[in-house]
Amino acid sequence: MNGDFVYTSANDGTSLIRPVTARAETWFKENNIISKVIDNTEDYYVIKSVDGPDLCKKIRESGMDFTS
Repeated sequence: MNGDFVYTSANDGTSLIRPVTARAETWFKENNIISKVIDNTEDYYVIKSVDGPDLCKKIRESGMDFTS
């Protein structure tokens, strides 16, 4: 199964997330997840790690999952 998002911890109090499918990108925009983004890199959005569990829960509740 292919995932919709890549999510990883940066081990500095932040986490990195990237939508990798079109539906993930649409969901990310429609749910204003950009409001949780504190920085970005060339490939990833940077969020506070404390926001990660709730965001991951919302992603799974939407029927999407993560790459492994």
